[in-house]
Amino acid sequence: MRSAREIIEHILAERGILAPEDVEEFLSDKPKRTYDPFLLPDMEAGVDLIYSFLQQGKHICVYGDYDADGVMSTALLCRYFRALPGARSEISYYIPSRFDEGYGPSENAFRSIKERGAKLVVTVDCGSVSKSEVAYAQSIGLTVLVTDHHDCAPERMPDCLIINPRRADSAYPQRGLSGCGVAFKVAQAMKQRHYEGVSSVAAALNASLDLTAIATITDVMPLADENRTLVKYGLTSINRGDRPALKNLIDAIGLKAGQITAYNIAFGIGPHINAAGRMSDAASAVELFLTEDADEMDVIVAELVRRNDERRALQERLVDSCVEMIDARDGDDRFLVICPPGIHEGVAGIVAGRVKDRYGLPTAILSESDADGKPLLKGSVRGVPGVDVITMLKKHGELFLKLGGHAMAAGFTMPAERDETLRALLNADVEALLAENPQLLDRKPAVATDAAAAEITLELAEWMRKFEPTGAGNPKPLFRLSDVSVSNVKRMGSERQHMRFVAGGVPCVLFGASDEYADRIADGTPVSLVGVVEVNSWNGVDSVQFIVREID
Repeated sequence: MRSAREIIEHILAERGILAPEDVEEFLSDKPKRTYDPFLLPDMEAGVDLIYSFLQQGKHICVYGDYDADGVMSTALLCRYFRALPGARSEISYYIPSRFDEGYGPSENAFRSIKERGAKLVVTVDCGSVSKSEVAYAQSIGLTVLVTDHHDCAPERMPDCLIINPRRADSAYPQRGLSGCGVAFKVAQAMKQRHYEGVSSVAAALNASLDLTAIATITDVMPLADENRTLVKYGLTSINRGDRPALKNLIDAIGLKAGQITAYNIAFGIGPHINAAGRMSDAASAVELFLTEDADEMDVIVAELVRRNDERRALQERLVDSCVEMIDARDGDDRFLVICPPGIHEGVAGIVAGRVKDRYGLPTAILSESDADGKPLLKGSVRGVPGVDVITMLKKHGELFLKLGGHAMAAGFTMPAERDETLRALLNADVEALLAENPQLLDRKPAVATDAAAAEITLELAEWMRKFEPTGAGNPKPLFRLSDVSVSNVKRMGSERQHMRFVAGGVPCVLFGASDEYADRIADGTPVSLVGVVEVNSWNGVDSVQFIVREID
């Protein structure tokens, strides 16, 4: 039988983490892996530019985005710039409306910023492909510095300083920084170049790690390498309760203070922050992280909770509507293109993701819009492994007025009359891929480590905690228990929808689907299970439990 440490080292080796120093770094509560911010292109010139405007007292506007990454990035740089000693500048921000303006800089936004009296615009989480918009800003007297993490199309890159790890000429080792991660590196570079040894600036930088962690997790960046370092320290700050605004939000949504994980951020804190921009105006979420007024925090948190409740109810209704439309269709679509009645643009991406997960097919959810009286459709697309949706969409670029994204997610705008043409073309594309690889859309079995029941111990469960934060790029380890006998089966939950049982001597829990597996999970029945190993804390006593994810 293997020890818990041997099992851990086996899993890490499977993930390419082999060297002893890399293993210790991965498991450490205080990781040290981080990179010189000046490896990012244009960083030195960029922080010098910001510093010069601060020293001259010129108005700086941070131009963000309406998702959680953009909100965190905006709040981070606004707070940081305002905290710098000797800075005399007014620091403002601009978040475009998802509904009226859409993603990224626009000429109208730059005109508004100019009218406010701003001289320098620092973008966060956007701007890398805004060539014409930045040129317009420069033509009306604005200086623009782009900080971003999205793909750069060389022909669409603006003629200005661009700090982006995904630039073709970037030597930065971690290309998977979030937009807020890039903003954090800008703040770090500012400290090193212009405020080295100033304790208040170092404190302001460290205080922004919680925002960086939230952005990294909610934007589904890989939780590995430097990102893992940033998120670990950010989670420590969150669990200490360092930021009153976050503590207020955590309490309001019923999470356990001091026990916040990446999962809690991805499925609790993040959606509430995103709800502002999805359902209304993301500026309120930015203000939550800028205000020092406790009463204002209470008001904003209550609004975020209300907006998220609205979002959840609307999302569930729309997913049900999509399922009805799909099931009523003739034929066998391989790329789902759906325009459900009453779709709300703010939740279209989430609905696309839910439908994609249900059917295992690439999905585009269309919402109705218009421009100058011309009916348009906006599409939110989610892909599946093996189907590069942005490459597929670019093949039909003539259909779109706007198009952007990456392999697993994309967005577009097109004239309304082209929806059936798009549906036919995308289905034909997937059929062509299936002709080459008939198993392309098959659901892949979970990648799990085979383990003997005797190896599933409390010690192993405690080691599993060291894999946190888990998520994109660092999934929670799965284990497979093969041919184990079931005993002590009990139903749980208000509707008896959950199950607790013992398999091969290992305490197991199956959440939901108890009716589906009632015949298979019965005393004396041999089963093979895939799941995660966790610590179960109850009445001050810790024990091991196996959370079942799949039943073979």
